[in-house]
Amino acid sequence: MPKLAANISMLFTEQPFLKRFALAARCGFRAVECLFPYSEDPRALKAALERSELQQALFNAPPGDFEAGERGIGALPGREDEFKFSIEQALTYAELTKCARLHVMAGLASGGAREDVFVPNLRWAADAAASVGVTVCVEALNPTDFPGYLVGDTATAARLVAEVGHSRCAHQFDLYHHAMTEGSGAALLEAAVREYAPAAAHVQIANPPARNEPGVGDVDFHPLLELLDEVGYKGHIGCEYKPSTTTMASLGWAERYGVRAAEEVGG
Repeated sequence: MPKLAANISMLFTEQPFLKRFALAARCGFRAVECLFPYSEDPRALKAALERSELQQALFNAPPGDFEAGERGIGALPGREDEFKFSIEQALTYAELTKCARLHVMAGLASGGAREDVFVPNLRWAADAAASVGVTVCVEALNPTDFPGYLVGDTATAARLVAEVGHSRCAHQFDLYHHAMTEGSGAALLEAAVREYAPAAAHVQIANPPARNEPGVGDVDFHPLLELLDEVGYKGHIGCEYKPSTTTMASLGWAERYGVRAAEEVGG
């Protein structure tokens, strides 16, 4: 059965961040992921995970100045020292939260991001991550939501992972970004799952075109989730979507996978 992870940067936002762990667990999730956890004390994150008996499946390395429009610094020339510091910070969080996967964002080609910078930076990050049992991940971000992002399609993400050639660098396969770039037809997505999922370290889903939950949008995800099992994908599936109404109302699609709506945590 697919193992769903709640992205608590996008789900359960009706509650403060640290309360979302307990709410995700109450709904039947056994794992969570998030975007950037760095505004919280890592010890508080560790405690929230332990209280809720949740696994931290993934989070992102610091992205640079996100508010100013930066979307990662991993491929920006002249920012190597800052990049290394950011990875060290992320690995401190990963070690405390027992998170085994770290998404490393490249940055915008329009801002100078280059593959020949990203690849050696990823090798350095993979070496550093190996010492604490973490895998760094490369994900494609679609050009509609992330115009100018260096890694703009799934094939490029997979190629860069191959160029890095490190056991602790792997592909993060996002079906939403893939569908937004390559098309949302069932046959196209089935072929992509067969090609990319077996070697992926992490998979994420959301329904195009508005990045909503399965059942609201262009894609029928149930056959694709079954196919992930069929091709041997064993990792978590991150529910990285924007609820079309409320989080609780968006969970009906997941009941067959052991997730259901629950009362919100009070206080």
